Amino acid sequence: MRVLIPALLSAAVLAGCQRPAPPNPERPPEPQALAKAVKQPLDRAKGVQKTMDEAAERERKAEADAQ
Repeated sequence: MRVLIPALLSAAVLAGCQRPAPPNPERPPEPQALAKAVKQPLDRAKGVQKTMDEAAERERKAEADAQ
């Protein structure tokens, strides 16, 4: 009886452990840190460009209204 309980518990624990599915060898996973490091500065630059374009448009409109 003393041997049976640990053996059953061990079997239950091992049955619950499964290996994750292997990654697709044809398409390796993209490192998330690299994608984030590239995307953040580009998003920031696009935001700055949008702000600059809006400011230039307001300035052109103000000059056109002043004439």
